[in-house]
Amino acid sequence: MYQGQLETQTPIAISLLFSIFVGIVAFILFSRNSEHIFVSDSYRLIPTSDTNLFSANLLSSFIAMIYVGLVQLVLYLVTLIPYWGQFGSAFKTTMYFLYQSSNKAHFAMNVTLSIISAIVLAVVALLFFWTSISLIHLTGYTLTNFLPDARQKFFRFVLYIVVVFAFGYIYTVFANRIGDIIEHFHLFEGMSSNLYANLFLASLYLIVFGLLESIGIVYLLKKWVETEN
Repeated sequence: MYQGQLETQTPIAISLLFSIFVGIVAFILFSRNSEHIFVSDSYRLIPTSDTNLFSANLLSSFIAMIYVGLVQLVLYLVTLIPYWGQFGSAFKTTMYFLYQSSNKAHFAMNVTLSIISAIVLAVVALLFFWTSISLIHLTGYTLTNFLPDARQKFFRFVLYIVVVFAFGYIYTVFANRIGDIIEHFHLFEGMSSNLYANLFLASLYLIVFGLLESIGIVYLLKKWVETEN
């Protein structure tokens, strides 16, 4: 009788699929909560500026996504426990290969700065992602306010679908850009200052566009977005 046998990739693939599902659900719930804050009397009547309201909403969404990410990371680590020796050996081999093909005198510094720049880029990208989602929400909300009440719910439902696809598009574009950076500067052929310098430049690029989106969001809150209750 065949009893089956798990390969190394099987539990990792299962945890990956589960984390994707959790991420999608969390994204939908956080997006709805974020939109509710912008159109709710309970929040809009708080004696604070629209800029502060947007900043607090952005920060809370960011912290919530970080929490979800940490939970997923713990899940990955637990999944890897039975195969820790294999991945440890693969990691040592990779680091040895990078060391041999890099500037050995500055290898430790380049690795450290590359890790820091990657973390900075991940944080900035997440903030940029939420400003993009907020801008899409508020733009759609503003546009549907010009429609008859009977059609607003339908178009807002369509808007949620658009937001989900927008999330996929933003993620794809971002992943492709990072892939281009990695391929262009040969991340796996050696650590160099070009890598972390361009990761920092990518972060700066997202910061500039995120600030422009934030200005648009605050403008919509001040001029066009009205509360529902």
